[in-house]
Amino acid sequence: MHKNKTIYDKDYQKLIAELTKERIRLSISQGELADKIGLNQSDISKIEKFEKRLDVLEFSRILKELRINTNSRLQYVVKEFTGIF
Repeated sequence: MHKNKTIYDKDYQKLIAELTKERIRLSISQGELADKIGLNQSDISKIEKFEKRLDVLEFSRILKELRINTNSRLQYVVKEFTGIF
C-alpha cells in the first residue's frame, strides 16, 4: 500500500540518486552537507536511502551547496526532473 507515496516514485528516486552521486563527486560528506543546510547527518542518510522525503527548502539548499549555478550537469538533472527547459 505504501508504494503510492511519492518517495517511491522512480523519478524522485532518480533525482535523489543523482544528488547523492554529485555530493560524492564533489567530495562533500553527508555530515558536511547536513551542517551547511541545517540538518543532521542522519537526515541526509535517510534522504539518500529513501527513508525521509526531501522537502522543497532542503532541495533548494542542497542545490546551492552542490554549486548548481556553475554545475551544468546538475542543472541538466534538475531541468530533466522538473520538465523546465
